[in-house]
Amino acid sequence: MVVILAGLIALNFYSGFSTSTSSNGWNPIPAYPLETGGARSVVGQSCVDSAGYVYCIGGEDTNNTPTSSVYFSEVSTSGIGNWSLSSNPYPTPIVFQSCATSSGFVYCVGGVHDTLGSDTAASYYAALSPAGVGTWSATTPFPVPADALSCVASSSAIYCVGGENETDGTSASTRISSSVWYAGLSSTGIGDWARASDYPANVYFPSCSSLGSYVYCVGGEDSAHAPENSTYFSYVTSSGMGAWTAGPEYPIQVIAASCATVYSSIYCVGGLQTGGATASSVYSSITTPSGMGKWQPGPAYPSGVATDCAANVGVLYCVGGYSAGTGPTGDGSFIALSAIAAASTSS
Repeated sequence: MVVILAGLIALNFYSGFSTSTSSNGWNPIPAYPLETGGARSVVGQSCVDSAGYVYCIGGEDTNNTPTSSVYFSEVSTSGIGNWSLSSNPYPTPIVFQSCATSSGFVYCVGGVHDTLGSDTAASYYAALSPAGVGTWSATTPFPVPADALSCVASSSAIYCVGGENETDGTSASTRISSSVWYAGLSSTGIGDWARASDYPANVYFPSCSSLGSYVYCVGGEDSAHAPENSTYFSYVTSSGMGAWTAGPEYPIQVIAASCATVYSSIYCVGGLQTGGATASSVYSSITTPSGMGKWQPGPAYPSGVATDCAANVGVLYCVGGYSAGTGPTGDGSFIALSAIAAASTSS
């Protein structure tokens, strides 16, 4: 799938916070600064939010080349401000890694580190601040070279679900995994990895997010390379995770949707579908300790895209990605969570 995305894989720069309003609630944010040949685009980066800022790490440019660049920006109810380049790049070019935040630090795991699609098991962490990302330090490697896994932080630990494992770090040994690994998090890095309850299926590019002591995962690609609409959730325990429980089926079959949990709800945007099409669908579901509610449609994203989204200060914002219609893009958009809720109520 990484090969497919890389093979598939500018636009105007907006200054300041975006204040224009679209007809359905989505509004533009400044174009991502990663530029090659005059085109701004980013695919496969990992964006995280912390204390009113968004930080986007790595990704690949329009030439399918992984970058080590890290950009950050302030987030507000008016969108995202101008992007700034962090003075501390990631230690290696990286794409399709998974990053999570906890207590003012970001922790990144695995990813593809070259143009051949080779995976790494390396993990790194750094402090976050309004000035950018601090110095990166190596920490406990993931148990196997992997990409397209989905990692979340909960209760001072990191949990990584599925992905594509490469036992020798090359695409010749690729297999889609059902493994779930977890480790403690601290200001000194990631602790020792341990195996948690396996995910109910082998899955590649799932979209997992956490809220409180629960982890929710949506869609992904199965071992037959088909998009899924299954959802599962589990709770965090002192020894890993509890049993996985099926949630309501996602309304579409999708790979690499981008989901974020906030205010007792999960919000999911776009993703890849059968044949390489990209969805503009937006759905939300209420989350409770007993499960997930029925999926409700929200205002469609401005274009079909496999993007990367996060939520903060009452807004959902999405950065760059790949569109079947236009290819890789540096464009992004934001929407007030209240606008999604209003659309869901009226549907």
